[in-house]
Amino acid sequence: MPDSPTPPSPSPSGDESQRALAGPVLLRGAIALVFGAVTVFWGTPTAFGGAWCLAAYFVGLAVARTWLLRRQGRAADSAARPSGSARVVASAAYGVAAAVGLGLAAAPDTVVIGIGAAIAFAATGLADLASGLAFRVAGQRRSPLARDEVITGVVHLGAAILLPFFGALGAHALLGVAGGAAIITGVLLVIAGLSLRHDSPATAEVA
Repeated sequence: MPDSPTPPSPSPSGDESQRALAGPVLLRGAIALVFGAVTVFWGTPTAFGGAWCLAAYFVGLAVARTWLLRRQGRAADSAARPSGSARVVASAAYGVAAAVGLGLAAAPDTVVIGIGAAIAFAATGLADLASGLAFRVAGQRRSPLARDEVITGVVHLGAAILLPFFGALGAHALLGVAGGAAIITGVLLVIAGLSLRHDSPATAEVA
């Protein structure tokens, strides 16, 4: 008898695709919480130290976002995958944030650092907000992170608005604003990541 054709490998189910997002979401949440903890317990940061701390944070966010985009692109449900333009926007925004963050190391004073950090927060915030709204405005609720991305986008944009006003107050004030935003998003994303890992149905949203 002729050999029967080998059946194609099954594509991941909706549950498996959503659980695959848990890793990058938890990574971003952990990066945000570590950064937030540093800003809380670092009593007298220098401008140089604060700049490098912000740089590490934005580079970490870019790494986590890149991993998340790769996982989202493999979702079983095509409606849960970001569009090509959305991927380009998110990649560019987080790349700009990482580049600006690294550039802060050469900033001469906290006023410049505050403006640079505001640009980086605005870029990541707009990218998150656009990604979250892309599903909700279209009436598609198949992305379990849509609501979370809207919230993180709003929080980052809020930090971007506030940071330039705190530059004259020193590195501690700047890190306080940035760290507060990071703690809020970190807690949210850790909860989201744990929800994705343990109890994510195929079409549920993560609060």
